[in-house]
Order: sequence, then C-alpha cells, then structure tokens
Amino acid sequence: YSFFHNNPSGYWLNKTGFLLILSVIILVLVLLSWFIKPFKQKLDTKALRIFTLIMGLAWVAVLINYFTGSGNALFINFYTLRSWYGFLIGAAFSGVIGVGFYPLMGSRVWCRFGCPMAAILGVQQKLFSRFRITTNGGQCISCGNCSTYCEMGIDVRAYAQKGQNIVRASCVGCGICAAVCPRGVLRLENGSKDIFDRV
Repeated sequence: YSFFHNNPSGYWLNKTGFLLILSVIILVLVLLSWFIKPFKQKLDTKALRIFTLIMGLAWVAVLINYFTGSGNALFINFYTLRSWYGFLIGAAFSGVIGVGFYPLMGSRVWCRFGCPMAAILGVQQKLFSRFRITTNGGQCISCGNCSTYCEMGIDVRAYAQKGQNIVRASCVGCGICAAVCPRGVLRLENGSKDIFDRV
C-alpha cells in the first residue's frame, strides 16, 4: 500500500518509507534539543537515559527490519508483536482502560496517556512553540477554574499560585485555562505579545 496508489512498487513514499522519514525527523529534533541551549529539555538524568535507551532499541529494530526485509529483529517477531499491540492498544487501553479509568484519573485518559498526537503536540509545545501560558501569581485567587477546565489534567492552579509559567510536555497550549481565568492571571502569549489582546 502507498499513500498515493494501491501499487507501492511505483512510488518511493510507501508506509515503511514514510515511517522511516518521520522517525529520522523526530530523532534529529530530539538530538538537536539536547545540544542547542534554547531547546534543552529539563529532564532528569535517569529519565533521559531511559528515553535514550528506548529510542536506541527502537531505531536498531526498525533499521534491522528495514534493511533485512525479515519480520524479525532483536529476536522479536514483529508480526506477533503487531497483533498483540493491536489488541492491547485497540481493545484494552483505548477501550477498557480509556473509559474505565475516567472516575479515577479524570477525563480524556486516552488523550493524555495514549494518543500519539497529544505526545507530538506536547513535545512541540515544550521545545519549539512560541506560544506559552504565562502566569502572574500575585493576582491568583485560587478559584480552580483553570485546573477544572484543563483538558490535559494539569494542575494549572499550582503553577498560577507559584507564579511559574507552564512549560510541560503534557500542555498542548490550547489556552482554555487562560480563557476561563476570571482575574486574567493566565495568559496565552506568542513571544512577548498577548494573544487575547489581538482579538
């Protein structure tokens, strides 16, 4: 299967090629974020080592599978792994856990913990986005509207009370917390300009 036609032999951008290109782009961005100071991630060393190990193993597995053409890499049968992944993510995680944990973990469990789009937007928000949620902690009245309406389950009120800007990978920068703040403590800003001043 190709993104352009049913016959992938005539096109270079098939599913494997697309995933390989996307993986290279993500790896380059992650490596750049380690070495370029403005984009440096604020991760502790243990989390960084675990992330690097997982990314390295995933890359080795993808490259071995891509260049050998076999369904096995690192002693793992990818076809079996794919069927288990489909069951665990498709049925168990997004179905049972995604709905069953709403009372315990709040709304949007799938969006916060399983959705790849939320992860991509969160990392982009943390590392590259000019949009930031900034706070003015001296005016916070602790009403809790920001934390109640945050769709990613972040305790925004704790950041607002401390006067800390929200720079987290889980924040996608939607700006709902800033819109519901009655005192204007939270602001969605683009660089030094306030977004809501232009509306």
